[in-house]
Amino acid sequence: MFCNNEYDVVVIGAGPGGSVAARNLSRAGHKVLLLEKREKIGYPVRCGEASTKLSDLQTYGPIDEDCIETIINGLYIYGPNGVNIDLAQKGTGIMLNREKFDPWLAHLAANDGVEVVTRARAEFVGDVESGTRLVRVKLGEGAGETTEEVRAKMVIAADGVESRIGRQVGLDCLQKPAFTCTGVDIQVQGILTKPDYLTFWQGHDFINDGYIWSFPKVKSNVTNFGAGFLISNNHGSNVLDITMEWLYKLFPGAQINHVVGGVIPVSSVLKDYTLDRFALVGDAAHHTNPLTGGGIAAAMRAGRFCAQTVHEGFECGNLSKEFLKTYEKRCYDYFGRMHDFEYKFRRFLLNVNKEEQTELYKVLQNFAKHGCKKRAFLQTPVSSAKMLYKFLKFK
Repeated sequence: MFCNNEYDVVVIGAGPGGSVAARNLSRAGHKVLLLEKREKIGYPVRCGEASTKLSDLQTYGPIDEDCIETIINGLYIYGPNGVNIDLAQKGTGIMLNREKFDPWLAHLAANDGVEVVTRARAEFVGDVESGTRLVRVKLGEGAGETTEEVRAKMVIAADGVESRIGRQVGLDCLQKPAFTCTGVDIQVQGILTKPDYLTFWQGHDFINDGYIWSFPKVKSNVTNFGAGFLISNNHGSNVLDITMEWLYKLFPGAQINHVVGGVIPVSSVLKDYTLDRFALVGDAAHHTNPLTGGGIAAAMRAGRFCAQTVHEGFECGNLSKEFLKTYEKRCYDYFGRMHDFEYKFRRFLLNVNKEEQTELYKVLQNFAKHGCKKRAFLQTPVSSAKMLYKFLKFK
């Protein structure tokens, strides 16, 4: 089934992070196998589909127009006690069509020499022996299912939340309830909110330990509406019931196309996600933003950093855990440090009482109103100083 018995790199998972890593390594001259357990890459979609600005995504390669649903020009947040935030920023992000975007990235990888195999579930990754790891793969389904083995000088697991392969090789990537959000995304027919804005509802008047979202996919004339909150908190009913309740409360008569759900790591980046000749990428390494839960841009950046570091390792003959720490450092310097800040800010925002949360929202409202310039805080000096002091003291 496979073209070779041994590869320089086997990448497990053809999401954005896995495809970017595979493509970059193949372009650097390495023999790469990309495995995807599903028959159709990118389906089913379990994602709000909002991502970074188009120009950022284009640094990874050409983006087919069919992958882009909406250019986002701002954010609107409904906060506590009617304090809302309107943040206008032209081209601040895009809405993707993940059913088209994920296959497109895999297509780019294949065009650059990556061997892409679908319906291929990595079942086992062995210890390092003679400079390679064994990868056991189940191919196909049902009566036609077979098992094949290949060897790889390097294995990259981009296999999603609670990486099964990561846990199997000994990394601590389990999702702990206090650091995990559960969410439901409902595709609704039509555009529910401002068509070029991402819209949120957050705070004590809505869902305090998470948020509600409305993300417009203009080309398809649908909206991704959803809600998510921390698993560790008791809401009295499940996330699907709560999401449905808010959908019909905010938009009576909404027409539902389909519903998906999942869990999101919001712990900030794992402290340790490499081993000798092994690395995690994307959700598997908890690269998701701990404030928003977004993970597409970080996964793609991590895929690039991982490929860069692995290529350097091949060049100098060193793919040890110690050497691969360079990859972890690159991720931390680029987005991990900010994720740590966002993790603390999320905990702070969710732990203040309604009165303090309202005051904080007023500070942020003024900040957005004045173009996110630091001097905007001078417009509310007492509240700004008070909130800053509380945040800095917050543990």
